[in-house]
Amino acid sequence: MSLEENGSKGISRRKFIQGTAIGAVGLASAGMLAGCSPNEETPSEGQAGTSTDSKWSWDTKPDPIPASEIKKTVDTEVLVIGAGLAGTVAVLSAHEAGAKTILIDKNDTTAARGGHITAFGTKLQHEMGIEVKYREVIRRWIYWAQGRCKEDLLWLFAEKSGACFDWVRDQVEPRGLKIAMWDGYFKGPDYTEYPVTHFFYQDGTDFMYQNGNIEGAGNAVLLPILEQIIKENGIEIHYKTPAVQLVRDGDGPVTGIIAGEAGNYTQYNASKGVIIATGDYASDKEMVERYDPFALQADSQIYFPNKCNTGDAHKMAMWAGGAMQKVEPHAAVIHLESGAQSYAFLHVNALGNRFKNEDVNTQSKSCTKEYEPEGIAWTVYDADGLSEVKQQIDAGIGGGLFYGQTFQRIGTKFDLAAEQQVLDLHLSNGKVVTANTLEELAEKMEVPVDNFVATVKRYNEIVADKNDVDYGKRAELLTPIVKAPFYAGKLLSTVLTMVGGLRTNTNLNVLDEDDQPIEGLYVAGSAAGDFFANDYPTICPGIGHGRCITFGRLAGIIAAGKSVDIVPSIEV
Repeated sequence: MSLEENGSKGISRRKFIQGTAIGAVGLASAGMLAGCSPNEETPSEGQAGTSTDSKWSWDTKPDPIPASEIKKTVDTEVLVIGAGLAGTVAVLSAHEAGAKTILIDKNDTTAARGGHITAFGTKLQHEMGIEVKYREVIRRWIYWAQGRCKEDLLWLFAEKSGACFDWVRDQVEPRGLKIAMWDGYFKGPDYTEYPVTHFFYQDGTDFMYQNGNIEGAGNAVLLPILEQIIKENGIEIHYKTPAVQLVRDGDGPVTGIIAGEAGNYTQYNASKGVIIATGDYASDKEMVERYDPFALQADSQIYFPNKCNTGDAHKMAMWAGGAMQKVEPHAAVIHLESGAQSYAFLHVNALGNRFKNEDVNTQSKSCTKEYEPEGIAWTVYDADGLSEVKQQIDAGIGGGLFYGQTFQRIGTKFDLAAEQQVLDLHLSNGKVVTANTLEELAEKMEVPVDNFVATVKRYNEIVADKNDVDYGKRAELLTPIVKAPFYAGKLLSTVLTMVGGLRTNTNLNVLDEDDQPIEGLYVAGSAAGDFFANDYPTICPGIGHGRCITFGRLAGIIAAGKSVDIVPSIEV
């Protein structure tokens, strides 16, 4: 069953991750989505096989690749695996620090997804007069993780992220990219998000976000420019070159990687180090089952390139003596990416019953709905609903992903016409259903009519009283459902990234089971662990991409043999 089918009727749940939205936040064009149709988006069953007798496939270390199959040897100083945000930043940073560098990737293009980038104390924030208490942010972050992350990594990010982001800005602004701060973040009295989210865009962008896609904004316009800069600096990029096995003699340093295909391998010797920047493992079902089985319940998955995040380098690192982070289960980024916009309207389950306070972030909605019958949830509103959302956003009392607009810049208002276009698209693809009566709407939702009508009646009573005695939603977000036509949007949870990974330290080395650093082996971006725990902290929208830039840059500098002191720190 495709996601479009799932979006318009009750889901018969759930083998793993069924289908996907067309693309991801910020993909530059529909043309980039070739090969990413919903029917193709079920994750791989695990490149290394499946688990048997409680033994995971990667527990069996493969034999060393024989020298007879290595047809070519390439010498460099720093080798970076993975041409995503972390990898491109790492290879440029290592080169700038004086090291000979090479970038390899198993795909034939850079990996560009999303658009939000968290950074603290950037030049743009200073230019706009934005002040954030970063100690408060880190303390809330640690609280979110219940203290189970490595605080040193968080403080390193806090101190260095602004300068690392500014470095990327300085690289790409002369080539025409512009920068903005996001104003759609969640604003509430007890839960709020911080104005720390940046994104890049091209001149002429209309910021029309539809179907997981926006023309001219996000990382899909950033990565091609970083790739261009890499090539201008004479740095080699070897695409279609899958890494297969790290080179390490006993307990000595990692000295390179063997990559390519069986019978025609290339050995890359890296005298200063190898940087793993290969992303996460969400497309490997076995790894997800091992490290966060809850994520298997999600409706869909989004990644670009399609299904490439299969945990290859995690396994290679473990075979070379590395270890995964101690804290389990791993956290996952699970948002309402694939379905309808959620807003703060009445949410009901497959029984037609209200089940939560809707005044929460998209991560919380995605996760809590999975515990409802069949994991089904709808957001319900009437003919005035979108106008009410605009009033809330413009007044600064609401927001968040799939409530506020994904690329709304600070200083602009909520675009009602654009939101109507999104609604029209969702009506056409079945993610939203509409009717002139509540009874007819319930039938289209395939929920019990009597229950649903009673739920709406009860909700309207709460709205009239301006006092949500059932779930405690803020009075200013209570809006009636009385004016036809009525709408119901299907909420579909989407795994974007598994954000647990390889054990690491502030030198960005991969650590072994004894917490000792493996010399010559570094990790940056989503492949790294110890940064998140329990859940993904949406208080800083774009923190995943933020750590890709920050630790990608620091890993490149460290691997090249230089001190990160060359990167300015802010006072936190």
